[in-house]
Amino acid sequence: MANPSLQIYPGKGMTCVFSFPTALCELEPALDDARVTPGTDGCRPACRNIARTEENIDELRAEAAELRLIVADEASPKIRWGRERRRLAHLESLIAEHERGRPEGGTT
Repeated sequence: MANPSLQIYPGKGMTCVFSFPTALCELEPALDDARVTPGTDGCRPACRNIARTEENIDELRAEAAELRLIVADEASPKIRWGRERRRLAHLESLIAEHERGRPEGGTT
């Protein structure tokens, strides 16, 4: 993080370690310098610039906990239930992938 040559941008549930050649997002000109910056609202899941920190995963876990309440509610409209169930499955997949990538016995 202290390396000044790295371009790191926080996003919702992810961090972008930006590299122009591998970026899949909509790029934006930086207002304060000549570099191009990522549009973190338009991240694509297959982008190789995405990294997830423990803080990012905690954000995803919190969102997943909220979604579990919604999908458990039998009064939830069917269209909402389906959409939220798909989002929950996606979040659970990201969290599980992160958990598999941890060093043996590690918590970070």
